[in-house]
Amino acid sequence: MDMNLTDSDWESSSDSGSSEQEEVEFSYGGRAQDIFSNLEETIGKIDDFLSFERGFMYGDIVRSAAEPSGQSGRVINVDMSVNLESIHGKVVKEVDTKRLQRLRSISLCYYVINGPWLGRVDKIVERVSVTLDDGSNYEVLVRNQDQLVAVPPNMLEDSQYTYYPGQRVQVKLAHAPRSTSWLCGNWRENQALGTVCSVEAGLVYVEWVASIIMGGGDRNLTAPQALQSPESLTLLPSVSHVSWQLGDWCILPGAPHCDVEELQKGFSRNMQSSSSDELFVITKTKMKVDVLWQDGGCSMGVDSQQLLPVGAVNAHDFWPEQFVVEKETCNSKRWGVVKVVNAKEQTVKVQWRTLAEKEASEQMEEVVSAYELLEHPDFGFCYSDVVFSVATETKHQLTDSDYSGAYCLSSIGVVAGFRNGVVEVKWANGSTSEVAPYEIWRMERSEFSNSSTISSASSVQDLSQKIAQSDESSSNHQETGLVNLYSVGESCNKNVVESSSFFLPKAAIGFITNLASSLFGSHGSTSAISSHSLCNDTEDQSDSEVLVQEATEPHDISESKSDEVDMDMMVNLPIVGKGINKTLDSTIVSFKQFDMVTDCSDHHFFSPGKEVAQPPVTKSWVKKVQQEWSNLEADLPNTIYVRVYEERMDLIRAALVGAPGTPYHDGLFFFDIMLPPQYPHEPPMVHYHSGGMRLNPNLYESGRVCLSLLNTWNGSGTEVWNPGSSSILQVLLSFQALVLNEKPYFNEAGYDKQLGRAEGEKNSVSYNENAFLITCKSMISLLRKPPKHFEVLVKDHFTHRAQHVLAACKAYMEGVPVGSSAKLQESSTTNSTGFKIMLTKLYPKLVEAFSEIGVDCSQGVALEP
Repeated sequence: MDMNLTDSDWESSSDSGSSEQEEVEFSYGGRAQDIFSNLEETIGKIDDFLSFERGFMYGDIVRSAAEPSGQSGRVINVDMSVNLESIHGKVVKEVDTKRLQRLRSISLCYYVINGPWLGRVDKIVERVSVTLDDGSNYEVLVRNQDQLVAVPPNMLEDSQYTYYPGQRVQVKLAHAPRSTSWLCGNWRENQALGTVCSVEAGLVYVEWVASIIMGGGDRNLTAPQALQSPESLTLLPSVSHVSWQLGDWCILPGAPHCDVEELQKGFSRNMQSSSSDELFVITKTKMKVDVLWQDGGCSMGVDSQQLLPVGAVNAHDFWPEQFVVEKETCNSKRWGVVKVVNAKEQTVKVQWRTLAEKEASEQMEEVVSAYELLEHPDFGFCYSDVVFSVATETKHQLTDSDYSGAYCLSSIGVVAGFRNGVVEVKWANGSTSEVAPYEIWRMERSEFSNSSTISSASSVQDLSQKIAQSDESSSNHQETGLVNLYSVGESCNKNVVESSSFFLPKAAIGFITNLASSLFGSHGSTSAISSHSLCNDTEDQSDSEVLVQEATEPHDISESKSDEVDMDMMVNLPIVGKGINKTLDSTIVSFKQFDMVTDCSDHHFFSPGKEVAQPPVTKSWVKKVQQEWSNLEADLPNTIYVRVYEERMDLIRAALVGAPGTPYHDGLFFFDIMLPPQYPHEPPMVHYHSGGMRLNPNLYESGRVCLSLLNTWNGSGTEVWNPGSSSILQVLLSFQALVLNEKPYFNEAGYDKQLGRAEGEKNSVSYNENAFLITCKSMISLLRKPPKHFEVLVKDHFTHRAQHVLAACKAYMEGVPVGSSAKLQESSTTNSTGFKIMLTKLYPKLVEAFSEIGVDCSQGVALEP
């Protein structure tokens, strides 16, 4: 195409453009400029609507948007304003939400009081007042929506409110006035048209959840009936003025009404004017909050856009006016009030008090490590918590009339604030008072949600479902690929049936033969499980073989990340050998990695009087267990030790050595395992020996282990247990490589999204510090009470690793990051003062425990924070 235009071409092009412009102006009637102007205005309104305001509630934890990795704060006050638009197009800007009213005085999920009982509104039967078109008034208790039918169009598209003021409705009457026929023109027998004037709760269904008697006293009170009249109920105080959202409908009392012309534009020609207040929809919200920061400072009237919500609160973060106790204290009467927190150094200034004290002197203030504090288990109050007054000596003297009178309204309230170690409570009678934390008791949040407690005897399947819904859950983001890595055994080139490793240790051959004979006799196998080796499963074998070859090459787990620092200087000295993580010194040869023992009496899953698994197992089950034993004996890495039991084939105990490059280095971690009768169709059940301490998101104080591979956490594909390829060895390797890893903080459910972010990395460092402290505590506990059959391992391991542990403590005191042996000048971060305070207290206890097993710690020096 020729791109050079002649003069005639330019002229023709110009004429054409002029013609098109005339055509456009003709098509739009010369109003093109107005149309585009209106379009820009419309786009501006859309942009304005879509600019969502960040909202906060009382007690929310926030950080400054200008310093996302800095200290956090707690929201202590909220002021909210909104822009409103009526259904007629009228706009009212910057209205204080405290002026707004709901369409009903009682809504679903509101908390109400009847006598000494507190309940939650579960269902509402509406009472609707209607002005009929003939001018008469009619009131309907709408038990059935056929009684009151909305006439299109429905201007209020809100499922919460079936009816609203100003709505046109068709009323089903017992005797309809004939005059309505000529007013509305479409009269039907027993029906009339009208306009809704007001909507209120006519009857309320209440779920009763607690009473003031639960906090003390010995009276037994019967809960009221579920169906209640609103007049018999008292609303519990709330901060509903901050719960408004975009799109919510409301009433603005005192707003001038629109004229009839505007009214007809908004509805239809037969819409009648209502005497009720006008309806508005919220089109924009704006919020300013007051924030109490960890350092004790307070920022007033902060724009919510300048703050960021803290989605994951660090377990060692505290805030002023929070009630705390020491982790390891025997004095249950001593409790503290947080005054100031140094978030960077993990230190907390606490004002200590005793149970009966309201006032405290300055001499009782102390700066402690955040790692040695816990939120008070009984005083963990939050804003808007429902609380009951504790006055047991008075309750015994009350009569039945007192329980239905004003006393109850002064005994049930909500937390409104905290100041100088006392709690500010707004009571149901409208009064506000300050009380000591031990003078009130909090209704647990589980009572609101009716959540059930997981029984320790629950099946694995039930437990898995409940854990998936629990707040205590851990992330499985790092588990992807684990099953691929070990889905095929490390001896895949061997045929298990032909390999000598398939056969049991000689000491167990006779036992197995006798056991099988006594159990089954002439009974045949009922299991359809194949007894061939996992290695013979060729499905997806090509990918797995490559990964297994990589896994079996001598290397350190810490090399899995390019930025991981080697631990061979201060913390651990890995040695080369088969498998992964060769951390034990080669001189420890007296303790076999796999062996059979007797006496399982201290095993978690041991049930006295049961010598074999119940219900009776099958021959294929026994063969499968033999195969698992053989795989463990042949393929265990040098950092995992296993004992099986002669009298109980279904029980296993394993000890794992913490990997270098992690906060668990040099620690010993014990797990009790039970193989169910349906194994391997069902995964093994596992219990962790926690000693009452939690050092990992996947391992709970109760001993519960949360892992997709065990079906105790949700997962899919290769992340979950596979009867055809999963094994006990795979489970143990999962614990060592992926659970007890270098950054366990990100194992928590959803926390993987914080990986690489300033907030997440800050919390991860703090979690590692605490994990190492707990690992040290577990070392002391194990040395004084080792698990049965592992006494030799515990002593030998810590005899050879004691100096490494003490050297690591000294390095960490100098600022070396936990889990790393990098020199101080090579590190961009240093450990917190709170961590050093705790480590200083633990160090002499470690020295004492190591000395008791014969370790010469005379060269060790006392640590100073």
